[in-house]
Amino acid sequence: MLRTYTKMVVFPLAISFGVLFADDPSANGRKQDVTNSVNYFSIGVGPLPIPLPNFGFGHRIQNNHHGMDLSLKGSTIVYYSEVKGSILYDYYFKPDLNSQLYVGAGLGAGGLLKNKHTYDKPNVFISPEFVIGKQYRNEAKDLRFIQAEISWPTFSNHCTLYMPLVVFSYGFCF
Repeated sequence: MLRTYTKMVVFPLAISFGVLFADDPSANGRKQDVTNSVNYFSIGVGPLPIPLPNFGFGHRIQNNHHGMDLSLKGSTIVYYSEVKGSILYDYYFKPDLNSQLYVGAGLGAGGLLKNKHTYDKPNVFISPEFVIGKQYRNEAKDLRFIQAEISWPTFSNHCTLYMPLVVFSYGFCF
């Protein structure tokens, strides 16, 4: 039973990754340098499993396959607010500003703040961050991205959270 399940999962994943990372047959062998430095604003939802509205801004730098992303994100439901800063290393599989997939890893730190009517101390946290996304140019040639950022595990001054927290976001580069 386990072998059948493993084959049902591993085989489609292997094909998917093969399609995603296959060489472009239309490339004529020339290597093009891709360098980019942009600011961005993002909107999204998370950290899931709690579907909070999420807003952020940041700066992204890319030099061919390698990049760095510095960001500050916040979400609130009035009673609680979360603020988190992140620094991530991004790896771009096939550098091309028109359309490119990337993965990244780094570190995030922040705090969960409560409103003035509660007397608890703020909850500060730090967590490893992982990201997977796609950056592309839309029809108007504006740079956009869509990504999933996973924080896991999360270490705080109150406890350790072993459940992954995921933020899905859509970014507008300028």
